[in-house]
Amino acid sequence: MSQSGTQIATVRNYIAGLPGWGTGDIVIEPAIPVLASPSWRGVDGAPWRATRNGSGESIFIKSMDVDAKLYIDVACAFEAARRASDLGIGPKVLAADPDAGLLVMEDLNRGWRVGTLERMLEPRIVDAVIAARRLFQAGAPLPRRMGVFDEIEHFYEAAKAAKAQLPSDAEWLVKELRFAADAFGKLDIKPVPIHGDGNVSNILISDTGEVRLIDWDRATTADPLEDLGSFLVEAFAQEPEAREAFSRSAGGFDERAFSRARIYGVADDLRWGLIGAVLAARSARNTFEFYKFASWRFVRCRMTVREPRFGEMLRRIA
Repeated sequence: MSQSGTQIATVRNYIAGLPGWGTGDIVIEPAIPVLASPSWRGVDGAPWRATRNGSGESIFIKSMDVDAKLYIDVACAFEAARRASDLGIGPKVLAADPDAGLLVMEDLNRGWRVGTLERMLEPRIVDAVIAARRLFQAGAPLPRRMGVFDEIEHFYEAAKAAKAQLPSDAEWLVKELRFAADAFGKLDIKPVPIHGDGNVSNILISDTGEVRLIDWDRATTADPLEDLGSFLVEAFAQEPEAREAFSRSAGGFDERAFSRARIYGVADDLRWGLIGAVLAARSARNTFEFYKFASWRFVRCRMTVREPRFGEMLRRIA
């Protein structure tokens, strides 16, 4: 049996235990295209849609890839997805089995679209995304407590151990972000649960303007401004737009807090570049997409770190 056939059989056997899904004619097929570059979508686990013939009722199943163990705490990610479900800011979770790597959710298909940079030009959508993140942050701490600076160190060591192809200035980039980590370590920061991934494709938007956050694989307990920073760097290519979104989020403008958020965005680029490099070296999926994704994140990180404003941002955080 092919790998996809094995996955379908696993998914079919699992959902057979769910109320109403153990009998009848059920069709299981890929839900969305898997894409690493330029976006990171469907990479962490195979996305499946199970549809009941006749009624058309469907559910969405995420079957984590074996690569997930390289960079995801699956139990924490599933716990975060459950919390988001309970809060109404994520798809409703119907079942979750971290050991099997299976997450079953409502299928937000009809009437919902994946977020795009164009939609981030709409203040009401941005405000809804920020409000959803803030609501999640009000909960109890998640079991995972690695912030972006911790992950940079972790994935840098993993990349070197895997003999991953890194840019010639990777060590310099890591050292520059260590300066930032040292500066942040002197601040009084209260960690909260965060989504941790600002990719706009991790936002679903309904035809009526509702939003749901998906893919909680980077969820952790960290600085709330880390959550905002990862979103700003992904959603706004230009600083004026990022400043405007920050001001609406904070109810005013705070230069120190904005600088913190922007530095977190730079660190997010480096982290994802390292994750992409690790997967390019170690994944059984023989594709250049991981390397392409890593290269873009390294480029964007480098562009900011080389500018004088990076040092200015560091000086403004205290």
